[in-house]
Amino acid sequence: MTTLAVSQNPGYLETAQTLLRQEGREWNQKELLAAAEAAQLRYTGWPVGVVIHRRELSPRPTTDGIEARIPLNDDIWEDYWYFKNDGRYFFSRIFQEDHEETPFTSSVGHPERALWFDIQILRIAETLLHSAELYHQLEIAPDEPYLLSVTHRGLEGREFYTSTPSRHVSRGRVSQEDVAEWQREVTQDLVKASVKDLTHEIANQLFVLFDFADVSVEVVRDLVDRLISRRL
Repeated sequence: MTTLAVSQNPGYLETAQTLLRQEGREWNQKELLAAAEAAQLRYTGWPVGVVIHRRELSPRPTTDGIEARIPLNDDIWEDYWYFKNDGRYFFSRIFQEDHEETPFTSSVGHPERALWFDIQILRIAETLLHSAELYHQLEIAPDEPYLLSVTHRGLEGREFYTSTPSRHVSRGRVSQEDVAEWQREVTQDLVKASVKDLTHEIANQLFVLFDFADVSVEVVRDLVDRLISRRL
């Protein structure tokens, strides 16, 4: 695997979901693996909850579920996820901003670490849809509630910016907080019907930490539409 440079103090997107009516239901490791594989939404070549069939990267069984560890280099995982026998699921991914070339040149007064708002909007939408698809694959009723959290870590000292140089964004909006966390009771039906509005809600709870930055619901809807339309 190619070793990639990573910025110091990398950021992470994390999601966690838990069934609220667990009622003693359990799935074995093979059932969890089948659900995880079927739940991949291939909007990009590297979906949330990716399942790779290579010995060193494949999900592995644990005593209470399955987990996958996908390294970015010798020290940092690009992706990590676990899926428990009781339906709990956790996912973590390093910010794309921290291992790809920045679209702008840093200057005096501007940090070298960025938060690309457009990429974060796409990732939030994808994690929402993946959360619903995962429980769909476990044959959970579409109106059954589950608790979903979306957390961004490693924000302090980052500058609000974009992955697309042609998109104008005012410079100098820097977060003084390190963590943004959103949590809500949802259902598969709610997520699928309201993914754009939920994405807007989560994203702007994150963006406000960057000197009150915000992105309009129209921009969010356009980005989410583009994501969904390019499903592979």
